[in-house]
Amino acid sequence: MVIATKSGLIVRKIDLLLGQARLLDDLTSSVLAAISGTGAGKTILGYFWLRSRMKQYLGQTWGMAEPTYPMLSKVIINSSDPDRPSLEQFFKGLGHNPVWHAVDRILSTDLGQVYLGSADNPDSMQGAALRGYWLDEAGLMSLQAYETALQRVSMMSGQVLLTTTPYNMGWLKSEVVEKNGTHGIHVERWRSIDRPGFPRESYEAMKLKLPPWRFAMLY
Repeated sequence: MVIATKSGLIVRKIDLLLGQARLLDDLTSSVLAAISGTGAGKTILGYFWLRSRMKQYLGQTWGMAEPTYPMLSKVIINSSDPDRPSLEQFFKGLGHNPVWHAVDRILSTDLGQVYLGSADNPDSMQGAALRGYWLDEAGLMSLQAYETALQRVSMMSGQVLLTTTPYNMGWLKSEVVEKNGTHGIHVERWRSIDRPGFPRESYEAMKLKLPPWRFAMLY
């Protein structure tokens, strides 16, 4: 798998983690969930998932949401991560001619278009029939947002991707993790340290600073 830098150039190869590869290879489950530690490669998995599905279903419309619009701006529209470009730069680096419509928050490419939004008001996610919906940091969203994403892809028998750290013991646990392997739900989990390049010194330092339950949840 290749990744584009902020300059738009493809410069290096990324070896997928097993959990990432399993999710990308799963074309039949209705819900895919990457639940892993901080900095473990969840968001870039969303980039790869979008591109692979858009190549499979050319010309279709897709949805993507962060918990809030400020998060959408700093994670997807822009990126502070030196190893991950913005979504627009990612598609540009792979030659898919993206055009960003800022007013409507639509990213158009030669593969299809992606509606970018926020899940803090789930009703704002209504309207479009989508082939797939990606919810990044889904654990910070409400159950209604998850259910709305499922609703928006139902007409096309589409797929919902959840990428998140397990921030709490709410619906993500009861409606997704505990239903893994049933109801068309496929969950993969891995640690922050499983991602090559994650600083082990930071991992070990946080293990000492945080209560065990909190460290297990976040890392």
